[in-house]
Amino acid sequence: MMVSALRMSELIRLDSKGRVLIPQSVREALGFREGMYLMLIADLDRGEVLLTPFADPEARLMEFRIKLTDVPGALARVANVLADANVDLLHTESRTIRRGEYAEWIAVADVSKCSVDMDVLKERILNEGKAQAVEIREYWRG
Repeated sequence: MMVSALRMSELIRLDSKGRVLIPQSVREALGFREGMYLMLIADLDRGEVLLTPFADPEARLMEFRIKLTDVPGALARVANVLADANVDLLHTESRTIRRGEYAEWIAVADVSKCSVDMDVLKERILNEGKAQAVEIREYWRG
């Protein structure tokens, strides 16, 4: 193992199923715990993989795919509905699909402290957030 002030490196092997073992010293230094969600980012240009802590093991992760009218404030209205329900946004992406017509917002969130059922939340997003369509899907649970 090589260690510098802000960097550690270990030589590890990929197994036949594509898995790697993160050495204990690295897990401890980064605060990785069993069951923790990690985000894997592959930089294809550089041929590198980055793992970063994403959510605690107790998190209940959901993906929200929301079709919005492409007008100023539409995303903010939906975000307020989620905030009012105590939904913790962890990662989001938004993009305009048809300028002036509709946009898409994809959000990964921890709903473990959400104050309402997902069906109720979906209806609130549609009504109060004025979204055009909402899909909610659960990620695996640890």
